[in-house]
Amino acid sequence: MSKYLITVLRFLVPAAILIYLLWTIGSDPESVESVRQIFSSKTRWGSVAIGFGCGLAALCCTFTRWYLLVISVGIPFTLKDAFRLGFLGYMLNFVGLGGVGGDLFKGYALAKDNPSKRPEAVSTVVMDRLIGLYALFVVTSVAALSLDLEGSEPAIRTMVYVVHGATIGGFLGLTLIFLPGFSKGSFREFLEGLPKIGGAFKRAFAAVGMYRRHPKYLAFIGLLSLGVHTLFSVAGFFLASGLFEQHPSLLEMMVITPLAMVFAAIPLSPGGMGTLELAITELYVMVPAVELSKANGITVALAFRAMTIGLAFIGAIFYWTNRASVDQSMAEASAEEETLEHLAEEADQQPEPSQRPEHR
Repeated sequence: MSKYLITVLRFLVPAAILIYLLWTIGSDPESVESVRQIFSSKTRWGSVAIGFGCGLAALCCTFTRWYLLVISVGIPFTLKDAFRLGFLGYMLNFVGLGGVGGDLFKGYALAKDNPSKRPEAVSTVVMDRLIGLYALFVVTSVAALSLDLEGSEPAIRTMVYVVHGATIGGFLGLTLIFLPGFSKGSFREFLEGLPKIGGAFKRAFAAVGMYRRHPKYLAFIGLLSLGVHTLFSVAGFFLASGLFEQHPSLLEMMVITPLAMVFAAIPLSPGGMGTLELAITELYVMVPAVELSKANGITVALAFRAMTIGLAFIGAIFYWTNRASVDQSMAEASAEEETLEHLAEEADQQPEPSQRPEHR
């Protein structure tokens, strides 16, 4: 019962947020007029199309990143399969059929095809999520250097300082993790022994440990990750510039978009539905140096959401062309969700790569 209640809430929360945003537009005649001009000759559809293209390129970079993470731990995998499972997983992040999210589906499908490397398969999904989240902070931190924080609102200054702190803390943490003696250090044991969150630290450390002997892969994966969030920011910029004459600068969108995606990463709703739009709307008004309409912010946020839904439809194509096998995998993944969690914990117990034969 609690599982179904959580599922219902995960759809009610974004629905309430979206209704609030639409009501905000509908209650203001000037806002309604601002939205109507989208369908006038003032809209530059070429810029909107470029925005969609940048979003697609960003998504392709995430699938390529996961592909490199998989092959670097010795799991046989093709780029075609990475794109197929990647698009399906992206679609499931929105739909969540049977409670199966994208990460769970990808991890299960990869582990099912490679039963002897199930912990490694799970670790690729964990590592992919960690790298993507840290890249969000890095891109935002670099772009935020262009902001005039003294003239910004206190909330923006606080968020920027938090992002800078997370970026620096993440860098120090990665440096510490990659030190040779960290795998048996007392500090790692302390973190892994913490109640409730110790298991998360264990999985993160185990995932990082598997890639310590592949610095070239990690360097390219890092560049891809920075490119992902840069491309999503560029997509947001072209959407805004295509819809309205006045809009944030590219550097301002490189603060707005990644910060909004950090909020969307909070698992409150499928695919960050609602939370992403609300974050973009508020940041759209707060970050830019010039005063911009909140209605414009809502419109750009909804356009960004339309872009992500359009990209998810590509996953729907993969789903309908392989419906029987995908449904079976989703049913198995849903039934074995607790087993997959156990596999993630089992990965913590695997020997470090330095103690295992290297896969070639």
